[in-house]
Amino acid sequence: MNKSELIEKLEDIEWEDFEVKEAKSEIPKSSWATASAFSNTAGGWLIFGVRKNKKEYEIIGVKNPEKIEQDFTTVLHNGKKFNKRIDVKSKKYNFKDKVVLAFYIPQKSQREKPIYFNSPKNTFIRTGSGDQRATQEEIDSFFRTSSFEEKDKDLS
Repeated sequence: MNKSELIEKLEDIEWEDFEVKEAKSEIPKSSWATASAFSNTAGGWLIFGVRKNKKEYEIIGVKNPEKIEQDFTTVLHNGKKFNKRIDVKSKKYNFKDKVVLAFYIPQKSQREKPIYFNSPKNTFIRTGSGDQRATQEEIDSFFRTSSFEEKDKDLS
């Protein structure tokens, strides 16, 4: 996503592939649910440094963008918080004296799902503009599909 595409998104609404978080000085805890949801559904952009006020977006910036970016991507890559490594694409945008960070979180393959943090109960899916905790049936379905994909791979 280039800067003009980001501005265009900020003139629209949050939806299944786009979520904003203030993240002015730290990573919001709700970011982990969004990372899980994007990984388990169709992928999407998570934007730090933007405040949502009703239907309007305000660019507030991130105070220490290098630290926020490193902390966020390290957690997604290190395999400690999440059950699988999440590869993320990072971008930085400058708006006058404010920095906005954008992270593209891709959808995982069927055999890698579910993606959760800390425990399977923290498996999320994206529905419209929000992150929803996956039901036990949805989690079981992810595991079944994953095991069938592995068995098909072994037979090839």
